[in-house]
Amino acid sequence: MKRLKDRTGAVTRVLGVGGVLLLVASAATLREPPPEPPAPPKPPPATGTLLAPPASAEPLSKRFMGLIPVYPRAKTIPMGRLEANGNPTEMAYFETTDAPGDVMEFYAREFHRQGHRTATEPDGAGGGAISYYDAKRGALIAVTTVGVDGNPRRTQVFPSIIDTPEGMHLKAEAPTALPRAPGATTMMRIEDRNPGPTLGNTTVTEVAQGTPASLASFYRQQFQQRGYVEKDSRAEPQGVELLDFQKPGERITLSLSPMTQSEAPETLVTGVIEYVDTAQERGP
Repeated sequence: MKRLKDRTGAVTRVLGVGGVLLLVASAATLREPPPEPPAPPKPPPATGTLLAPPASAEPLSKRFMGLIPVYPRAKTIPMGRLEANGNPTEMAYFETTDAPGDVMEFYAREFHRQGHRTATEPDGAGGGAISYYDAKRGALIAVTTVGVDGNPRRTQVFPSIIDTPEGMHLKAEAPTALPRAPGATTMMRIEDRNPGPTLGNTTVTEVAQGTPASLASFYRQQFQQRGYVEKDSRAEPQGVELLDFQKPGERITLSLSPMTQSEAPETLVTGVIEYVDTAQERGP
């Protein structure tokens, strides 16, 4: 059996999640019997960012700041540099109370003003992704938006630059080949449309609720029900879990990296979906 390799490039990445500020009310001791206490005050709406920059994240590069316009009244947080299936990527994050459609319109207008021809992929829920390919730089410049329910509603936004050959296509929705983990939010999905053996291969990055260990159990159960065989698995330092599932013609490799150790843990899920010729699998 081949030893499982980290095909997602996510082992060394450590991301953090910011906490939510809670208000706690206290009451003074009274000599007279106290009246019926009022209802506790509601915590203020969460208008700030949910994700905090990882300790290892470097500041945004000059290239990033030059290519992706700054969204009004938003604080952009660097999510670090990573490599997904051989594609070096720089990603950032911000939140806004503006609707996902408004964010998409802003970037469409700015990219068009810069002379770029964009492609838009709606996710069917008001969000989606907008991107263009810069042939001179050999990079896909993309912005993914995700609507989040709440009062008020928020929009999570993930701008990114992916160094990749032309023919890589950005999509907004998660692929059906990857089971939906609890609370999963798709940050990025890149599909290879270049003719050749890698045609259709897909890299997905998501944030899901739970620890890497609990999500590993979830994926094992889901893939077993779908007819996959677990070929290999390995626990890495810092709580990272690597999993490899296969069935004829298809291979899915997952890296599960912890983002927080709080009472509501979240995990960064990076998956690589590869389609393999069954004749090549059997060999001579």
